[in-house]
Amino acid sequence: MLDALRAEVFKTTHRRMTYILVGVLCLLVLTFYVILWLRLRAGPEPGVNGQLNYLAQLEGMSFREVVPYGLQLERFFLTLICVVFTATMMGNEYDWRTVGVVVARGVKRWHFMAAKLIVSVGFALVALTLGFAVALICSAWFSHLYTLPFGTFSAARFFDVFASLGRTTYVVLPFIFMALLFSTFWRSAGQAVGFSLGFFFLEGVFTGLLQNASGWLSHVPEALLNANALGVMKANGLLSQTAQDRGPFAAALGGVPVWRGFTILLLYIVLFAGVAFWRFQRRDIQE
Repeated sequence: MLDALRAEVFKTTHRRMTYILVGVLCLLVLTFYVILWLRLRAGPEPGVNGQLNYLAQLEGMSFREVVPYGLQLERFFLTLICVVFTATMMGNEYDWRTVGVVVARGVKRWHFMAAKLIVSVGFALVALTLGFAVALICSAWFSHLYTLPFGTFSAARFFDVFASLGRTTYVVLPFIFMALLFSTFWRSAGQAVGFSLGFFFLEGVFTGLLQNASGWLSHVPEALLNANALGVMKANGLLSQTAQDRGPFAAALGGVPVWRGFTILLLYIVLFAGVAFWRFQRRDIQE
């Protein structure tokens, strides 16, 4: 197992794609804050709604709200890059015909898959931390620039930051495992990326169509991934009612409870991982 894990770490740290994806995540977070800053420089639009939107954007940019706001923003971008990373890491093994060579040299199949999963989760955590560092720097600078609240600095707040990073990584795991599953099924990085990201975006469209539904149809989104991910993300904290209603990427009150979101996501994680391991164990990897 250690040999398989060392091999995966070596390949990951020596691939340019790894650093490109992390760089893209950090750049996207920075770009979002810069765009938000440019919007704030223009001042509030006329009318009450314009003033409320302006205040919501100010609050989201403040250092005090960097955990609920910055991590909710980063969850979207992190999901994209983690799907690409995991699908290409597994799919390229088939494209390069290296998976058969590795297994033929004595590496157990489940060790090979477990190493892939561990490295994928580790990549998600590292990328999230670096992207969050960018959010911290941007929030601190703009809070100084606009005299926004920094909040208290206490041991409880530092503990909450680490717990929030863990929760944000957790809600991305089902999409990581989905990418691994379909790259194993189709032996193709491109198809796995396309399906996983397509599911991620189309689920949001599907959920939006059911917002005004009644009866059992209105509860269908509660069994899907994004609604439960948002439920878990609520544990990272909530903004004021104004920011919840008007701030982009802000998680609002209501929806799926945290415990239910955690449980349903865990079921998806176990299902995707179990099927991926089962399929890889039973199939002819050279077919």
